[in-house]
Formats: sequence, C-alpha cells, structure tokens
Amino acid sequence: MDEMKKAGGGMETTTLAEVPMEERKSWIDVAMIQAGIMICVPSLMLGGMLVEAMSFKNAIISGVIGYIVVAVLFCLMGVIGSDIGRPTCVTAIAGFGRTGTRYIISTLIFISMIGWFAVQTSVCGNAFSNLIKSSSGADFPPQASMAIWGLIMLVTAVYGINALDWLNRISVPALFVITIVGTVLAVRKFGTGNLFNDPADPSMTIADGIVLTVSFMAAGCLAASDITRFQRTRRDTILSSVLGVSPAGILMVVLGAIMTRVAQQYDLTQVFVMVGLPILGMIVLIAATWTTNTTNAYSGGINAVLMLRLADDKRWLATMVSGVLGTICALLGLADHFEAFLYILGDLLLPTMGVILADYWILGRGKPENFHMPMGFNWLGIVSWLAGYAVIKLIPYGIPFAQGIIAAGLLYVVLTKLIGRPQDKPGYVDTELTDRL
Repeated sequence: MDEMKKAGGGMETTTLAEVPMEERKSWIDVAMIQAGIMICVPSLMLGGMLVEAMSFKNAIISGVIGYIVVAVLFCLMGVIGSDIGRPTCVTAIAGFGRTGTRYIISTLIFISMIGWFAVQTSVCGNAFSNLIKSSSGADFPPQASMAIWGLIMLVTAVYGINALDWLNRISVPALFVITIVGTVLAVRKFGTGNLFNDPADPSMTIADGIVLTVSFMAAGCLAASDITRFQRTRRDTILSSVLGVSPAGILMVVLGAIMTRVAQQYDLTQVFVMVGLPILGMIVLIAATWTTNTTNAYSGGINAVLMLRLADDKRWLATMVSGVLGTICALLGLADHFEAFLYILGDLLLPTMGVILADYWILGRGKPENFHMPMGFNWLGIVSWLAGYAVIKLIPYGIPFAQGIIAAGLLYVVLTKLIGRPQDKPGYVDTELTDRL
C-alpha cells in the first residue's frame, strides 16, 4: 500500500496530461492489470455463449482467434498511449479534434464504460445473492447486492492506477489457479459425457464467434491507452498487452465452454456451490469482478474529465460519478440485454479505432513528434468513423469488425490526402493541453 501514498492523499492526479517517466510501471505490473480485466464472470459467460451456439471445437477456435485479434488491437492502441503518455480520449483528438473528441468519442467511451460497470455489477450482485441462497437458504435482494458491491469496487477505481496495480498483483495469480481448480472439480463431479455433445443445428459460424469475441472486448481495446500510458517503452506495452490479454482471455473462454457443457453452468461461483465449496465460490466471484469492474469505472472517469472539462486532479470525482451511474444502470436491468449490448458496442467503437490507428501509424508514421491535437471538430475523422459504422451495418457478409476498422481507416487516409489534416495545414500551431481542454 506504500505505493499508493502519492500526492493528493493517495489519489492519482495525472489524467489528461502526460504521465511522467517516474510514475510509469513495469510491463509485469501492467500485464497483471490487463489480465485482471479479462478474468471475470462475463468472460466465462462468453465461453458459454459460444459453446451453446456451435461445436466445442469451433467455440475454442473462435475464442482463440478472437483474443489474438484483441491482443493485436491492444498493442496498436496501447503503443500510442505509451508513446505520448496519455489516455485514449487524448490520443483520439488527432483524428476527431478536441471538440469532436469531447462531445462524441469521449461520450461514447464514457457510456460504454458505464454499461460495462453495470453489466459486471449486475452479474456480481445476482451471483452473490444466489450464492447466499444456495449456501444458507437466506434471501438477499439482488438489488442490495448490486448496490453494496458497486460501491466497494468503485473505491479502488477512485484511487487510480496504483490501487489497480496493488489489487491485481494479489488477485490475478490466485484467480488463475482457482478457476482451473474449479473446472477440474466440475469435470470430476459431472464427467465429460456432454463435453462434445454439440448442438444439432449450430446458430453461429466461426466467423460469428470471432466477431462476438472481439465485440466483447471492443471497449477494452479502444481504452487500452488508459492503462498503457503508464508503460515506459513500446516493448513493455507489447509484452503487457500480449501476455496480459490473450492467455487470460483464452483461458476464460475455454473454462466457460467446458463448464457450460459438463455442469450446464458457466458461472464458476455456482460450480463451487455444486461441488460443496460455496465460500471459495464467493471469493472468486468478488475478486474476479473487482479486478475487472474497477478498470471500467477508472476509464469512465478519465473520459468524464474531458467531457466535463474538469481539472486533472478531479478525476476521482468523475470516477465516482461514473461508478454511481453504472450501479444505477445495473439496478435498472441493463445486463438483461447482454449479448445485444456487446454487438452494439462493437459496431460503434471498432470504426473509431480505424481513424485513431490510421492517423498515428499511417499519417503520423508512428512517430510521437507527429502527433498533434487540432481544435474544434475534425470532420474528416468523424465522417470516416460513420462510414466505417455504415459498412458494418450494411454489409452482412465477411467479418464486420475488420471491414469497419479498415473502411474507416482507409477513408480517413484518402480524405486527408485530398483535403489535408487540420494540424498539417500552413499556419497551424499546436498548443499543449491545459488543465481543461
């Protein structure tokens, strides 16, 4: 906890400004945070959703390919963050302009993070109440569980990156071991008879499964720089993204698929109840949800700072508001539309990455010195993003997320070659970020 004793009573105070090198972390610390994001009950749910819609083999193939794509996107987005030391909402300014990012992109990410916080809090609250019912017979209202755990998880997010580091350093290694042990116990109790009992009429193809997997992590990919801005080098960012994201994500898909087939239950906490270890199930539920949901509120708070033009040291307040709104959404039942929510997130967020990646890696040649932040709206980026979204919605075949990212990125490059980026025009003067954009 000594690491958390920073300026501001332990609160992280660097939000939109560049993270100083002395505050940056090792790749292992950031990889633990990334892995903690992946290890959660909804990730197990994803494995269950895949295996209920296709063969076991195809479900695993979909999950593996999907998380490899996710890791690549994490690397590409994350390196931008570590290069310039700033969160995603700032890296987006080059492609969308300061005003465009504030009113459109940051608002979209903010809503997405509130939605994810709501989903996680709802899953946690319902599972906690069910666990109490299964183990003691007592009825505990799910709404009360959601309110309690939403508040507890929010406290860590308010403190910032050092609290995330501390939490995941303790939780992630234990969660890796416990989730594997839980799956082994489920197989021993229920056997493997249903493991390869594939649906007679699969409702998903491998391509559909890949799309669902990538859509599942769309918000995380876009917000990668919120965490990787604390990396010192590109090498550190790639190591933390690849080794933090893919192994944990793939493990969750595989375990969720196995448990859904053998125990007819993707929720590991309920599996522990079935094998007579309800307390262990409760610990897993709390730790897995905590490591993931803290990051959702944290990223939501960062974007709220830009949206509301708050000072950097007011991130804690913006984070608190994000978590409270997410908890309210959980109480209103947002998680009931989980799968549709994933697709909507992917459709809206993935083309945004096309613009950000094209601006930095193609037009800016991947050099931090070529990164500039135009004032107002950059309509070239906004039009390109909308075009990418239209491609996803109007072209029903192929792999929509790839088509959306590529279409948005290519159109942005073409438009800027024809018209020119605002920041590249003669007389443009780039100014540093002030406390309020």
